[in-house]
Amino acid sequence: MNLVCPKSISIIIVLLVIIVPISYSEIPLINSIIEYFEPWINIQLLISSIIDYFESIYFPLALPVDGPVFRDLANTTTNFLKVIAKANIPPSSQIIDQRPKGLFLANVADKVGHASQIENQIIVQYLKDLAENTYQTGKKVEKLFSIGAYLINRIGNEITSIRETLTLNMILSRRNAIYLSNRINKLLFQTTEFRDQFKAIHVAIDDEEKIWNGTQYGINSFSDVEKYFELIKPTGHKIYKCMNIVNSLAVFKRECLVTFEARREIENALKVAEQVRLELIHSKEIIRGLNKKKIISQADLMNLESVEVLAEIVSASWAEKDKSKIIIH
Repeated sequence: MNLVCPKSISIIIVLLVIIVPISYSEIPLINSIIEYFEPWINIQLLISSIIDYFESIYFPLALPVDGPVFRDLANTTTNFLKVIAKANIPPSSQIIDQRPKGLFLANVADKVGHASQIENQIIVQYLKDLAENTYQTGKKVEKLFSIGAYLINRIGNEITSIRETLTLNMILSRRNAIYLSNRINKLLFQTTEFRDQFKAIHVAIDDEEKIWNGTQYGINSFSDVEKYFELIKPTGHKIYKCMNIVNSLAVFKRECLVTFEARREIENALKVAEQVRLELIHSKEIIRGLNKKKIISQADLMNLESVEVLAEIVSASWAEKDKSKIIIH
């Protein structure tokens, strides 16, 4: 004779489900905060194991199916890693180096031109602002590259943790579902951090392009600067005998344009990162509802393993991306 009736067990289960939080809040990528919540996750997993046990006794189970959730997760992560790997972003040093070139040209305009002329003052300020903004853009690109390899490694590690939890023909329990959902939440942290870095660069390039267009200075983009330097070229060559000022201006222009061209790459990566975030959130919710409904297939395991391999390759190549110079013709 059972000492505890099914009805009592059902009530206990309902109460336990109520007190178990559904998921982490979507907090920034701060490891200390994540570690702070680890003990609570363990409590969640313990409670879910108890619920799984009683459910297995008192509730009939539907036949589990081989759903595509893990293959979708693998495809989503693979797509993101490929976009990151292919992003043609100029190395940060090349962008940062535009600053001294721009300031040099501003100094030339200041020395060679007539300081009393409004046009001269505008050109000088335009070049100074453009130079300073290129530096800010370069520093943001530098930050992206500096933490990118770490984030990619973390993505690979989370996929590994997910795969190692699964075994062929395994049927997901509530405990599994909670654990896997939390791993996906960490994937979400990494993706969000990438998204935020791309967004910061995108904003910086936008600001740089606003300066480049010259509207706030009352000039017609960089073309007015080129015309101005043509006017002061004879005097400039007398003062700067060993330097080709017009050529320096042309190099600065081409390097700025290369940065602007990277804007499309950043914009694409930003869109993909945001889409991946939404897909990860969706996957997290689906997995939480797969208790006793999902059987693990060979395809699930193989797809996840392929993501691990790709993450390792992309992580190794990512650090090198910031070292290679883009040839400017």
